[in-house]
Amino acid sequence: MLLARVEHLGACRKATVLSVTCCSLATTRPKRTVQHQPTGTYVVNIVHTGKNILRMNELAAILLKYGFADVIRRLGLSTPVEHAGKLVRSSMKPDMLRMGTAQRLRHAMEEMGPTFVKLGQVLATRVDMFPMDWITEFEKLQDQAQPIPFSTLTPHIEAALGKPIDTLFSHINPDPIGVASIGQVHSALTRRGQKVILKIQKPGIGDKIDSDLRLLDQLAKLAADNSIELRRYRPVELVREFKRSLIRELDFTIEGRNAERIRKNLKEFKWLRIPKVYWEMSSSTVQVQQQIEGIPAKSVERLESAGLDRVLIARRGALAAWKMALEDGFFHADPHPGNFIIMPGNRIAMLDFGMVGKLSDSRREQILQITRAMVMREAEQCAGVLAGWAEGQPIKFDQLVSDVEDVINQYHGVSLSQLDISALLNDITALVRNHNLVLPSDIALLIKAIITLEGFGRLLNPNFDLISEAEPLLKRMIRTRYSPLRLAKNLSLRALDVVDKVYAPPPVSGQTSPGETGIDPRHLERLITRIERGQYRQVQTLLITGGLLAGAIMLSGRVPPAPWGISVFGFIMFISSAGWAAWLMFVSRRFLREWE
Repeated sequence: MLLARVEHLGACRKATVLSVTCCSLATTRPKRTVQHQPTGTYVVNIVHTGKNILRMNELAAILLKYGFADVIRRLGLSTPVEHAGKLVRSSMKPDMLRMGTAQRLRHAMEEMGPTFVKLGQVLATRVDMFPMDWITEFEKLQDQAQPIPFSTLTPHIEAALGKPIDTLFSHINPDPIGVASIGQVHSALTRRGQKVILKIQKPGIGDKIDSDLRLLDQLAKLAADNSIELRRYRPVELVREFKRSLIRELDFTIEGRNAERIRKNLKEFKWLRIPKVYWEMSSSTVQVQQQIEGIPAKSVERLESAGLDRVLIARRGALAAWKMALEDGFFHADPHPGNFIIMPGNRIAMLDFGMVGKLSDSRREQILQITRAMVMREAEQCAGVLAGWAEGQPIKFDQLVSDVEDVINQYHGVSLSQLDISALLNDITALVRNHNLVLPSDIALLIKAIITLEGFGRLLNPNFDLISEAEPLLKRMIRTRYSPLRLAKNLSLRALDVVDKVYAPPPVSGQTSPGETGIDPRHLERLITRIERGQYRQVQTLLITGGLLAGAIMLSGRVPPAPWGISVFGFIMFISSAGWAAWLMFVSRRFLREWE
């Protein structure tokens, strides 16, 4: 639905420009001159050292190979690179001519190495910036890496752990069971007889990534200064966020702590397992974790032949995912089938916590507000939350409200079993993109995780309904949000804020003498008394409003005891608050007559 609302060529053009920019490429000509930092300054910074010169020449050769020569020229990098060393020139092969731009970019990023592969995987989460065909290509990015002989890794392991390997492991399989650009994985057996997985970071990979990140940082600044259109996608901030994420991924202890935290949050699910990390045998570059045996979730035929309940497995996976995101605010951000193992008894093991998402209380509050606004058809309320993502940029709020109404009307009346969550999320991201809003990175990560999870669920069960699995949790969260206890707590806090403002000293604008204040000291006490009385009335009004709301909620929810279907406490609270309101109105009218 998103692509149906956006012109295909325009969407592809924007996605092409942004993709290339985020990969240190830009496809638009300079539109303005930046006085504080000329383009040449960035070029000098980029080719400042010998390592950067060689790496830049290598990347430029790859871009030329895949048909992005014009990109290099438009960035103004062709001359410095050619001066640094002879630039490899090659024409595109016939098979590449048949590829689309996104597909060629994906192959180029794979050949550029681990930094750019990881960048593409991060870009795959930005559904607010790219059309789905680009997202699909980014999701296909795989590390094209050759395994390192285990004998080469042995000194690195011993240096990281501070002990000889023989003292920790009785056997290590020299043939890796998984290879990536950053590291590789081997199965092993500890001296205590524990089957474990040994994850080893490749020596020297940190230096190479650090060099690439420096190039990305400079090129992002260059791209932002060369294009007004690209500047709204904040390439500098995007690269900074990617840099922070990649540095965390290089530290295996962070991944281990992520696993421990999620295990603690999901301990109520007895059917869920998360591999244990053996900290006494782990470090920042070597991680040893429990080996879990089972059937990979992507092997649907094996699950079927083993007699496992695929429908139940899909529901359990969705339940765990929704609890992580909506209740805990700390979730697995890459829930594809390869990160799940199915064990006997329809139990699930969750793997790989290198990419996680975090949602603050305020962000989850925004999600609840949007959900409530969609259900209650409150377009202006939903648009208000989205407008908060403008980050100070001017927006057409009335048009945003109108577009939100169109989305709400499109899905109004659709049952949960018929709701296409992917299409709904795509429509929301289209609103964000069309109104020049910036989707928060944590929300973008959540949306991508939801879309991935829905695809995983439908792989196991074609009739899988992700949103219906979230319905009980959403209802519980909404009941908690509007519970009488929370309303009373919030009202008391608001009342304290009002009182604090009354007693707060006025802002000092300058030194004045008593005669220059314009206030008669004889009337000062009377003014303070009336202000305090007015604030007291406001506090009463807030408490009355809270009582009316709480009573109405308890009545509608039939909170026990509820003889004849009427909540006793709700009825008492509602009637008491209504009587209090009538008395306050009488007193206020009398006060106004006295004031007149």
